Amino acid sequence: MNATLRQIFKHKTYVVGLALCMFMLKPLLAENLEIEASGFLEWNQENKSYIAKGDAIATQGGRTIDADEIIAFYASEENRDITRIQAAGSVQFSDVLGSGYSDRLHYEMNTQTVTLNGNENYFESEEFTAQSSNQIQFNELDGILNLQDDAMISISEARKIEAQRLEIELSDEGNVTTINAEGDVKLTEKAGRIAYSGSAFYEAENGNMTLSDSVEILDGNNQLRGDKAIINVETGYSKILAGSENKRVTGKLILGTSN
Repeated sequence: MNATLRQIFKHKTYVVGLALCMFMLKPLLAENLEIEASGFLEWNQENKSYIAKGDAIATQGGRTIDADEIIAFYASEENRDITRIQAAGSVQFSDVLGSGYSDRLHYEMNTQTVTLNGNENYFESEEFTAQSSNQIQFNELDGILNLQDDAMISISEARKIEAQRLEIELSDEGNVTTINAEGDVKLTEKAGRIAYSGSAFYEAENGNMTLSDSVEILDGNNQLRGDKAIINVETGYSKILAGSENKRVTGKLILGTSN
């Protein structure tokens, strides 16, 4: 892009509706990437990038990214396949699995990995909502969703799992198959039961959630404590274990009441 044309783009602040359809993504993605903005669209050959500023929108197949700024990087002047996309400022996105928002988004084409960074990161699908105060990362190839710091996943409004770190495995359809939770784990169920532990593992296939490390279960006024517990979130069945020969389970049961 010559200097005169670049200056024209930079000084147009009204909606210019610039569409970029000049390049293709990797064959794995095999879709045109279109970018438009209300401020300007710049082709930076030195940095091998296309920059869109001002209510920028990027669409590719079933994916859409809205942000204050979107930058698409390509491999070389000889090979303009897009290698990664960065978005910053009030980022909102959607794809076939769901939608969400963050302060920043980074997408690597080769690994098909989306990373959200910000003080509040949020993702929502038909089955669950997830959020964290640091980072959400999703690898589309292996279906693994990682959440860092003050992480939370709410599944079909029936239960909520909170922890410092959550690793969530999704099926091809986007359904939760397993959840691995670490650090200050808290399970809250719709019926009111609450469980605390140091770590936990959930299997959707059988509905079992196994809690380990200083487990405490609160069900109304009833309290159970032990080293390990198994809770079936579908049936409500729960079992608490001592964990070792030198430890015991303890409980406080209020009989004759429903609390």
